[in-house]
Amino acid sequence: MDAITDSDLLASFLLYQKDLQQFLTHKVNCAETAADLIQETYLRIAHYSAAGEIANQRAFVFRVADNLALDHLRSRARQERRDGGLVGEDIACGQPQPDNTLEGQQQMELFETLIYELPPQCRKVFLLCRVEGKRYSEIAAELGISARTVESHMHKALKHFKDRIDFL
Repeated sequence: MDAITDSDLLASFLLYQKDLQQFLTHKVNCAETAADLIQETYLRIAHYSAAGEIANQRAFVFRVADNLALDHLRSRARQERRDGGLVGEDIACGQPQPDNTLEGQQQMELFETLIYELPPQCRKVFLLCRVEGKRYSEIAAELGISARTVESHMHKALKHFKDRIDFL
C-alpha cells in the first residue's frame, strides 16, 4: 500500500466536500453552520501531520467532520442549558398565567351577563357608547332619542354594573 500524502488527503476532502456538506447540514440542521464546519474540517485535515497512517481517507474525512459537528452540538446544548435556565421573578413573562386567563374569562362572562340584564334600549345605548366609541349626540341621532335620554341610559347602565358587582 502506498503512503498517503497531505495533498492526497486534501484531494479526498475536495472529492467528498458535497457529501460532507449534506451530511453536516443534516446533522446540525443548519446550512450556515455546516459550511463553517466544512471550513474547520479542511483546516484540521490541512494541518494533520500523520496522513501516511490513514487507511481509509473518506472515513477519516467524515470522522473529522462528525467530531466537529458533535463538538458544535454539545456546545450549543451547554449554551441552551446555561441561557435557558430558570427565569427569575423579576423578568416578566409575555404570556398570561393560566389562573389569570381563567379569571379574565370569568370576568368577561360576568360582564356579558350584566350587559344582557339591561333593558334592550339601555343595552343598545351602552354598547354604542362603550364598544363602538360613539358620542352621546351620535347615539341620540342614530336611535332617534335625545342626548339627555342617552345620558340617562348610560347612567342607568353604569349604576346597574356597580350595584351588581358590589353585590357579588
